[in-house]
Amino acid sequence: MKKTLFVLFFAVVVRSGARADNPPPGTEPEYYYTRVIYTGMGTPERGGPIPLRYPPLRDFKCSDLERGEGGLGGGWRTDYPASDCKFIWGVERLTGINAYRDAPHPMDLMDPRIFEFPYLYIVEPGQMLLSNEQAARLREHLLRGGFLHADDFWGVYQRANFERQMAKVFPDRKLEPVPLTHEIFHTFFDIDTVMQIPNVSNGCYGRQTWESPTDTEPRIYGISDDKGRLMVIVTYNSDLGDAWEHMDVACYPEKYSGQAYRMGINFVIYAMTH
Repeated sequence: MKKTLFVLFFAVVVRSGARADNPPPGTEPEYYYTRVIYTGMGTPERGGPIPLRYPPLRDFKCSDLERGEGGLGGGWRTDYPASDCKFIWGVERLTGINAYRDAPHPMDLMDPRIFEFPYLYIVEPGQMLLSNEQAARLREHLLRGGFLHADDFWGVYQRANFERQMAKVFPDRKLEPVPLTHEIFHTFFDIDTVMQIPNVSNGCYGRQTWESPTDTEPRIYGISDDKGRLMVIVTYNSDLGDAWEHMDVACYPEKYSGQAYRMGINFVIYAMTH
């Protein structure tokens, strides 16, 4: 797919208008892109880990992107809300899935409604801190059939923190490499390579695609339940969220945005059918 088609796709979905907040029976969304709100790390100079709980924009609508609004960042809000809206539109337009597209959908893990939304996304988990209660809630969510995509963390130090947090969730389960022969890479698109997806600055200016010299290779890991169903997919040393957010930026290479959409959509289809 060429960059011009991505730009056209963006223009069409922005101008197509929002759906009603209370759709008629039988037309409710089949899929919600649910971004997890988490507490992040502070700096050692300020006494160690401190809460970083940026509030979401509760009144933000995806149609606001047409007016140039949005573009928040930091912690769980990295690439929010533009990445969420553009990915949702991509899922709906390219697959025909009836996705909730009016607004981003961030949720705290401790929100009792979290079990109504089986697909969760966590960005920059290299700085995430989970309490024991949050870890237990995430474990219950996943074992009850939920699915988690963890994205955009780089290098051995961020990976070590993510592994510590996931050990709270699943002390008896480890991250394992997911081979390209796995069904998740062939649910909708056939994906035959683990491509490193860079941030917009590195992608636009032709710099290196990695962000940390401590580990520069992209890898995809997963955690499965006792029946072999993937509960967690991890895109380590890659930034799919930035590629979704900047898919319409002319300088950002289409090969990265296209791959990011194909991977993300495959994850959604797998999660909805397993």
